[in-house]
Amino acid sequence: MPKISVIIPVYNTDKYLAECLDSVIKQTFNDIEIICVNDGSTDNSLEILRKYATQDSRIKIINQKNSGVVVARNNGIANATADLIYPLDSDDKIDPNALSELYNALMNNRGDVITSRVIKFGTETGEMVLPKPTKLNFSRQNCSVNAALFRKSDFITAGGYDIAYKTALEDHDLWLRFIYQHNMRFYRVPKPLFFYRIKTKTESRNQKHITEHTKIVENFYKKYPQMKKYLFISKCIKKFNRFIRFFFRIQNNTIKIFKIPVYKIRKYDTVVSVGAACFVPETLKKLKLRDFSGPFDWMFGSHILTRLNFVKNGFKNYFNYDDFEYVGENPDNGKNVYKNTKSGITYNHDFPKGDFNDIFGPVSEKYKRRTERFITHLQTDNRVLLVFFELNDTGDKQKIIKIMNDINKKYHAHIDLLYVNHNPNIKLGIHTRIKRISEYVLYAEYHYDKFPDELPYAKKICKKLIQKVAK
Repeated sequence: MPKISVIIPVYNTDKYLAECLDSVIKQTFNDIEIICVNDGSTDNSLEILRKYATQDSRIKIINQKNSGVVVARNNGIANATADLIYPLDSDDKIDPNALSELYNALMNNRGDVITSRVIKFGTETGEMVLPKPTKLNFSRQNCSVNAALFRKSDFITAGGYDIAYKTALEDHDLWLRFIYQHNMRFYRVPKPLFFYRIKTKTESRNQKHITEHTKIVENFYKKYPQMKKYLFISKCIKKFNRFIRFFFRIQNNTIKIFKIPVYKIRKYDTVVSVGAACFVPETLKKLKLRDFSGPFDWMFGSHILTRLNFVKNGFKNYFNYDDFEYVGENPDNGKNVYKNTKSGITYNHDFPKGDFNDIFGPVSEKYKRRTERFITHLQTDNRVLLVFFELNDTGDKQKIIKIMNDINKKYHAHIDLLYVNHNPNIKLGIHTRIKRISEYVLYAEYHYDKFPDELPYAKKICKKLIQKVAK
């Protein structure tokens, strides 16, 4: 018996169906059955399903007269033999590691319903930002797409998808029953594993029934009285926060009382890791200095000058498809390693196993957001600090000073670099005093040559030096 039943209702989606099925067939978690419910399609959808079923014995086809997605999903789940259910629309797709990640989270008791971060594709791109799936947030809006892993027994206990919502929001209704009537816990895996296709208004089921959404949500408030209780709590929290903000607030890294600045929390508006040692972004996070994941986080290889050159040229040719070369698999985290043949930067943290053509798009989109945000800070902030801790190398100070001068000519902000260089002659656990060796470069030396043996010493020094410079 399979561990997961993937339920795919299909109605006239022959344009997208193969892409959806391919994403399920290529899952690294392969102990699955794929139940496709053909809901009376009049296009070539059934022919595509039959073709795939001859190639993969895990695919099962159920034919029914056109009855809508709610009936199709209920029918598919009723025929599922696995204990776990994963609904998936036939125009969407999933990451190769999606089912593996969701299954592990469920088995580790992270929640009763397991979702993931969502990436939009089609007529819109970028991440679909959803609130944390809590009772409070569910009172305000739907916090999860329909593609989530849950137990079939829980689905049956909750009564399945309600036919009363056959035109729209049937998944929202199910989640409300799960969380309010059955006290089930939702957990979102912090990885973008689900890809939600945004279609034209004429194709989208949600757009066709958007006028009904308001009435349905009003019905939810009557059906689930708990929602009003949590909405009341939410309003009270907002009013309390407004009241507190009148007397005390933190704005632009400054503590203000009655809107009067009384204390500057940190010296820089933004602090960004340039690398190369992996503990730099981790230290910034612990010190509450890390505003976002910078474009150099979780990379290895490449010289400080290479990285600063990208800052100088606005990240031109930073993430080009043709420049990537597969290096191998990182045994430490099981992810693929790719090298930028032009820059020498090696990427690992964001590349899961799978077809590079499928993975590159979402990863590229992520780095585009990071680089654009980084440049925005350089163009609009007053003071920015870049942090780089060298790993078993000795950088050329004069070249670094020159490129930092060039960077500061280009952008609005005053941009400092805290450059901590490796010195093989310094005793382990010791660092030199920080000196400003130019208008834009703060310099110190330490010893960090061997990973992971010397990592604890390097981490302590990193925290001490960043704290001294930035807070």
